[in-house]
Amino acid sequence: MPSINGKRCTGKSQVGRLQQFLDPINFQRAWEKVAANRGCAGVDRQTVAQFGQQVEQHRLLKLARQVARGTYRPLPLRQIVIPKQSGGQRILRVPTVRDRIVQQALLNVLHPLLDPQFEPVSFAYRPGRSHKLAVQQVTAWHRRGYDWLLDADIVSYFDQVEHGRLEREVQERLSKGSRQQTEVRTGLSDRPLFGATHSSFCLHPSAFSAVALDLIHQWNTVPTLTPAGLVLTERGIPQGSVVSPILANVYLDDFDEALQASRFKLVRFADDFVMMGRSRAQAEQARARVAELLEGMGLQLHPEKTVITSFKRGFRFLGHAFVGDLVVPVKREKSKGKGQQAEREESPYRIVHADASARITPMQQAFLESLKASQQAIPPPLFVVLGYEVRKAQPFNLKSSEVIWTAGMSTLYLVQQGTTVNKDHGRFIIRAPETETIEVPIREVERILVFGNVQLTTQVMSVCLEAAISVVFLSQLGDYKGHLWSAEAEVMNVAMAQFERHQDGAFQLATARAIVLGKLANARQMLLRFNRRRQLTGVAAACEGLQTDMDAAESASTIEAIRGYEGVGAARFFGAFGQLITNPGFTLTERNRRPPKDPTNSLLSFGYTLLHNHVLSLILAEGLNPFFGNLHGSERKQTFLAFDLVEEFRSPIVDALVLRLINRKSFSPTDFTWPTEKGGVYLNNTARRVFLQRFEDRLGQSVSHPDIEEKVSYRRVLQLQVQRYKRSLTDGPLYEPYFKRG
Repeated sequence: MPSINGKRCTGKSQVGRLQQFLDPINFQRAWEKVAANRGCAGVDRQTVAQFGQQVEQHRLLKLARQVARGTYRPLPLRQIVIPKQSGGQRILRVPTVRDRIVQQALLNVLHPLLDPQFEPVSFAYRPGRSHKLAVQQVTAWHRRGYDWLLDADIVSYFDQVEHGRLEREVQERLSKGSRQQTEVRTGLSDRPLFGATHSSFCLHPSAFSAVALDLIHQWNTVPTLTPAGLVLTERGIPQGSVVSPILANVYLDDFDEALQASRFKLVRFADDFVMMGRSRAQAEQARARVAELLEGMGLQLHPEKTVITSFKRGFRFLGHAFVGDLVVPVKREKSKGKGQQAEREESPYRIVHADASARITPMQQAFLESLKASQQAIPPPLFVVLGYEVRKAQPFNLKSSEVIWTAGMSTLYLVQQGTTVNKDHGRFIIRAPETETIEVPIREVERILVFGNVQLTTQVMSVCLEAAISVVFLSQLGDYKGHLWSAEAEVMNVAMAQFERHQDGAFQLATARAIVLGKLANARQMLLRFNRRRQLTGVAAACEGLQTDMDAAESASTIEAIRGYEGVGAARFFGAFGQLITNPGFTLTERNRRPPKDPTNSLLSFGYTLLHNHVLSLILAEGLNPFFGNLHGSERKQTFLAFDLVEEFRSPIVDALVLRLINRKSFSPTDFTWPTEKGGVYLNNTARRVFLQRFEDRLGQSVSHPDIEEKVSYRRVLQLQVQRYKRSLTDGPLYEPYFKRG
């Protein structure tokens, strides 16, 4: 619970609206809502599924931070044309997934603030209300003698909303909400929002209103990408935007209030409404009054679709036919073109934010102003003037000797010796000897693994620090060398908790025990699964031995004893692992490393290295110090925490993958180098690329995790376990390892 000057806060009214909006928990809920709604990709062509493969807490935190600092800018809207069953077209203007998350985060705060201020005659886009309730209300007024009505239709309502008036209406209602619930100096939780410097801040009473209005203005005025180019709008709210429904209700709220006070009975569902009276004369008067009110709002009644009718004559409203006392749902005729809902009259371009340093010529600026004045579409060459960069939309699937990258991957592997990486606008430009240049969008990369002699420019390293992209440096053979770490990622209260726990022997013992139990249990589970059909007695004996080792580790009183049982269990596991190999070109008699001396050990070592560095990047992203371990540790400075948290995932991710690749003959002994002077055996360049791709596929596999109801990828499971460990440092509950089921 938040506190003010040492006193505990009680009640939601004391929590600042701006802080509620910017809280990372709110952004997480917003993402979950957007993911549940699915929807199509925006102009950046990133789908909800692709965003979901990349989303991690620090990415949502980064998005919230951009909003807080005023650096957030929405991308243009994607125009989608949908044929109406009654003829004509409905034009949707869809934001990107990223922009929908910010909109949903704001909507989470706006809804409880604005909805109570709406009139009871409004039934659309409101919790607990629906078109069926609106139909029931019409029926209720009919029973009370309101037999005549104005069946009204507003001309292109969503496209005619005046931005200035809308923003004034929103501001007025936010001011009412501010008077009802005073904003105070506090935080949403005991932990800081954006690091120690933002643990608490003083909010002006209008701070939230200013931020909300600025965002609403940006979302309503952002251009729309059409086949002709970018189209700027001077009025209207986009159908397809997350916040448009509540804004539509705000704009008509004064209209509702004015008519509710009259002798007519209004029932409105979005821009579809009826005005009910006791006589035709009253219906005529209602028409004049409605036209007058709408004119003052910059709207008008549709002259052909707006009619005066009665229950005796019959009419249709909200998918129901009303005739006398009879109300019947009307089934819509199935469209002949079923399966082709949206017409593909779209721009072939993919739009992203341009580099802020892009130079704009005076001629470009003059041409842009001329197009704006004439209300013409802005062609692609001038997109940069508006702050956008255009690229042809095409499937992104790049593989070469210097980079391993495919759509949906969050890790960029740089393995070709002599490669250089530069930054150009929003892309990494990768050049390797005697190969084609490759471009990778910066926003799609979460971490970079650099193998050996690969050069990154200072601009690349700078953008990695700014974008919280982890960069891990390895030798050509995969040995860890160091990493690039943004100091902003470290949270002081977590760092202090880590240091205190490092001195806490009981905490270290309990955590080390949990890690070893998770490792041995998952190793045993893997052996049981692979031995299900073969029923090898040696493997079955190893499983029984692993259970004995787990029981002993459970009661061990020292970390040294736990390490001993972990070592015994590992030896049992690899002995059984070798028995499960069916490919005659591969064997495993013992586990060896640094260097690995046979192909099987080479694959295991390479897989463990990749896994270690993925976990390391997640540790850094959570603001944890990677050098404070529990099970692992020595006087030598190493990333012991990463070594700890890797243990329980060795078998589910790496060991199972390696055994499948070997038995399916994905590799042969010729895919490995001759032994080095020290006897080391390594994958050659071609085979390494194959393994990297299979490893990424494994990380993307969906599995169950107790903290999440739905299945998630191993990437997400790794993050959840790092977050579990982080909570064990500060919140008290002991670390619980991940147990692979089935």
